Amino acid sequence: MFEHASEGMIFATPDGAVIAVNPAACALLAMTEEEISLLGFDGLVDQEDPRWQIAAAERERSGSAVTVVRLRRGDGRYVELETTTRRFVSSDGTALVFNVLRDVSSRIELERELQEVSARLLVVSRTDELTGFQNRRGLTAAGTVLLQIADGQSSEIDALFMDVDNVKELNETIGLHAGDAALQAVARALTVAFRKVDVLARIGGTTFLALAPNLGAERDTVTTRVLDHLAAEGTVEFVGAPVQVSYGWTTRLPGERCSLEELVERSDRAMLEARAVRRAASGLPAEAPAASTTSR
Repeated sequence: MFEHASEGMIFATPDGAVIAVNPAACALLAMTEEEISLLGFDGLVDQEDPRWQIAAAERERSGSAVTVVRLRRGDGRYVELETTTRRFVSSDGTALVFNVLRDVSSRIELERELQEVSARLLVVSRTDELTGFQNRRGLTAAGTVLLQIADGQSSEIDALFMDVDNVKELNETIGLHAGDAALQAVARALTVAFRKVDVLARIGGTTFLALAPNLGAERDTVTTRVLDHLAAEGTVEFVGAPVQVSYGWTTRLPGERCSLEELVERSDRAMLEARAVRRAASGLPAEAPAASTTSR
C-alpha cells in the first residue's frame, strides 16, 4: 500500500529526519527519496507558513492535525499540499511521525475563484448600477459602521437627503436617457462635493442620501458645491436641461442614539419640509417641482 498509494506518504522522526518516502510523494515534490531525506521534513516545509506552526502545535497536543501547507519542490518552487500529520509509536517503541500529502491545488484554485465571485457578487448586490453609489443594502452596511465609529469617537453625523424633482418631466420631454443622466449628474455632484470618508447612496428611484462625520461649518460649502455643479453649463448640456432638486439636512449629535433608519427618516422629513417652505414662498402648488432649499 505504501509503495502504490496515490497519496504521498513520508515517515519521519519527531525531529524531522525522514525515514521513508513513497513514489507518490516523490512525484508531488519532484525529488528523489534521497533528496527528500537529505532535506528532512522540516526542510521541505516553508517555515514562514503560519499554518504549519499551528498544525505542528495541534499534533503535539492531540497527536494529529490536518492543514494545507507550502512544501518545497525539487525545482525550488513551493506547492500547497494538504498534509495530514500523525504521531505514533512503532512496535519497537520508536516514536515516529506519519505524513500524508495530497495535491489539492485544483480545489484551492476553485475555492479562490468562488471567493472572488462571492466578493464581486457582494459588491454588486450593494451597488447601484446606474450611479455606482451604495444602494439601500450597501447603505445599511456602510452607514451602520459609520454610526458605530461616530459613537466611539463622540462625533456628529450630518445627513443630506436629496430628491431629483424633474426626472419625470425630463423623461417625458427629452427621453428616458435624460432622466438617467440627471441621476448620474446628481451622483457626480455629490461625489465632487463630499469626501472619500463620507457614505453616498442612492436609496430610491430619485432619492440620494449622504452621511458625513464631523462636517461642521463645511456643510454650507458642500451644499454650494453640489448646486454649482448641477448648474454648470457642462452638466446642463450633459442632461439636456437643468436638473431641479430638493434637499434637507439633519444632524445626529454626539451621544444621540439615533439608528440609521431613524436618521434616514429624519433627513427625508427635513427635505420635505424644506420643499414645502420653498414652494409656499414661491406660490407654487404642492405637487409642482421646487427649486433647491435647505433645512437644519
